[in-house]
Amino acid sequence: MQLLVPSAYGLEAVVKRQLALLGYPDTRALDGRIIVENADWTDVARINMFVRSGERVLVRLAEFAAETFDQLFDGIKSIRWADYVSPHGKITVITKTVDSALTAHHAIQSIGKKAIVSAFGTLPEDGEEYVVELAINKNVCSVNLDTSGVGLHKRGYRPLAYTAPLKETTAAALIDLSVWNPDKMFTDLFCGSGTLPIEAALKALKIAPGINRSFAYQNWVTVPADAYELALAEAKDVAVTRQLNIIGADINPKAIEIANFHATQAGVADFVKFNVRAAENFISRSSYGVNVSNPPYGERIGNADEVQQTAKNMGKLYRSLDKWNFYFLSPYQDFEKDFGRRADKKRYIFNAGIKCSYYTFCGPKPKK
Repeated sequence: MQLLVPSAYGLEAVVKRQLALLGYPDTRALDGRIIVENADWTDVARINMFVRSGERVLVRLAEFAAETFDQLFDGIKSIRWADYVSPHGKITVITKTVDSALTAHHAIQSIGKKAIVSAFGTLPEDGEEYVVELAINKNVCSVNLDTSGVGLHKRGYRPLAYTAPLKETTAAALIDLSVWNPDKMFTDLFCGSGTLPIEAALKALKIAPGINRSFAYQNWVTVPADAYELALAEAKDVAVTRQLNIIGADINPKAIEIANFHATQAGVADFVKFNVRAAENFISRSSYGVNVSNPPYGERIGNADEVQQTAKNMGKLYRSLDKWNFYFLSPYQDFEKDFGRRADKKRYIFNAGIKCSYYTFCGPKPKK
């Protein structure tokens, strides 16, 4: 099978590296999706279980030209649906269309559903659920089956709501884009509900991000019963325990309360410390450390003056911790100016639909 692993804009290279570390080095990125060739259901289970920044795992069932509804219907009907969907499957069709002759989403969904039902002859739809994506790009339709169910950012440890949370998949990517390793101190001085410190702990302890959740494919009779069990056994086998120095801080006591609860849910409460503290008041005895933060945005939290003051405060703190590496995800265009120096690196990442820059301010390399 050919698998597609979508990623957030700007994070394709991160997901590609994560897949390589999982044993899938020969992948390629196309239109925000990483393509994995020659896969089977065991690979579907492993990638769902272990990939930290992919948004979901799709099986590409077919790809064909679709400039008319007749072409669309015939292409979908020709798929060997019985290899993937049970005769009682409940089908939901979703659509995406870019630069194509077919643009009416409701009509595309209707034609797609009719074609699938027609392939079976009849479909009672009283069984397990299947989500089929029809992605039409420049008059070429890709028919994709979603194996994940809810998005892979839903790890299962974050049930409590908090203002403008960072997605778990994005948090994991920001950590991968930093120089942090488990031997260094890690901080998030604007931790909110604790996502960045928790994801850092999960990575350091090699805890699979999908170990505490379920996936859509588990309910499908067409998938070998041991696919999930093998992935789960591997996840339990690779997890480790070690000493970590990970701290999250936030000025809001309610945020810290929620963060502690989420750390417990994730199984990392003994490895992460959360404190009520203003970011500018942070001090550390560690000569070398890494701070990764997603400070409040003026669009959603606080206001423009507070965002500006935050950048100034962090610049001052950076100069007092001159051997640390600081990383900030922010849409604030004058962040470098108010921080007091040009970023060593900057890349664009979309967070909750907002175009942000991921600013990297490097300290010196530790002496060997």
